[in-house]
Amino acid sequence: MLEVEEPLEFSEGFSTEHALRMLDFYSKTLQSLGYTAQPYPETDERLGGRKFETPKFETLCHALWMCDKTREFLRAGRFAKVYRWIGMTQGILFMNGVFSIEELKEHNRFRIPDAVPYRGRT
Repeated sequence: MLEVEEPLEFSEGFSTEHALRMLDFYSKTLQSLGYTAQPYPETDERLGGRKFETPKFETLCHALWMCDKTREFLRAGRFAKVYRWIGMTQGILFMNGVFSIEELKEHNRFRIPDAVPYRGRT
């Protein structure tokens, strides 16, 4: 099996601090909407390689769980995985109507709001 080496740092101006700010903002937003961090149970065993549909609540709870796990990857220096998981989290947030593509682009450009959005709060 081919051994893949993990990058030792982020590139193109993206920093650990920025990644943490994004994860904190997404976590606070999801918590303010009433979600709790929960992984999908036994995904591989339950689903294998099949596509599936999951209720919005379960999906966004999983996204919040992903934010917590991504912080662990960041602390471990697993930067490529951090990139992928932030992207996946952003995809979940977009597909479930939490943020627009334009808002997510702004987050990537280091323009992360100081407060969570008010729309859709429970």
